Amino acid sequence: MSDTQKTETVTTEQPPAAATPVAAGAEAAPADKKPPFFTRRTVLAMTGCGVAGLVVGGVLASWGVTTQSIASGRIELRTTPAKMIVTDRARCSGCQRCEMMCTLKNDGVAQQSIARVRVWDNYNFGAGVDTNDGIFGSCQFTVQSCKQCADPQCAKYCPVHAISADAETGARVVDEAACIGCGMCSAACPWGMPQVNAQTGTSTKCVSCGRCAEQCPNGAIKFIDWEDIAQKAIDGGVVSTTTLVEA
Repeated sequence: MSDTQKTETVTTEQPPAAATPVAAGAEAAPADKKPPFFTRRTVLAMTGCGVAGLVVGGVLASWGVTTQSIASGRIELRTTPAKMIVTDRARCSGCQRCEMMCTLKNDGVAQQSIARVRVWDNYNFGAGVDTNDGIFGSCQFTVQSCKQCADPQCAKYCPVHAISADAETGARVVDEAACIGCGMCSAACPWGMPQVNAQTGTSTKCVSCGRCAEQCPNGAIKFIDWEDIAQKAIDGGVVSTTTLVEA
């Protein structure tokens, strides 16, 4: 056999190896994001009480949430599976920055009439002329936003079922593709929180994005992670670490 033949035999090109299924799958589908361990359900299960129990037990005191502040009307709190939302009237200056930032993020424009959080409605006289609130009274302002009701009337009366709970946050959100802009959600809501955007012809409501809290200069709105609440409960002895592991 000649040297040329030897070289040709050695350098014969082999077919490339097929890509392994694992590598191909890793590129096509990244690992799924794990759901958070601490949610409203797990924290309340660990503490063995409801939200009222957390208030009475002093777990939420560092955020200004006490029985006295709630009874006085200063503090209002709402919960979703992902967050506890606290509004503090004593910290609100009535600047309405929350309204502008809300619509800038969610709608691309600063349009207070469709804001998902509202101060302007109560800016002059408060919730009513007999409250002595607002700029012509005590200068106390009420921050209004969606209550994220357990039995949302907006969703119940929507004729096209365009409002449902978001799978990740638990907030009731509007499917703009399905919404027909009839305004039934706003009429059904006891607080009139959903609003129909005249430009898009669809309803808007709070999606618990937290932009209002991020941009409030006085901390009048807070979105609190359930993980932080769980840690406060452990530190305060409301729940033991043994219970935490078992849960």
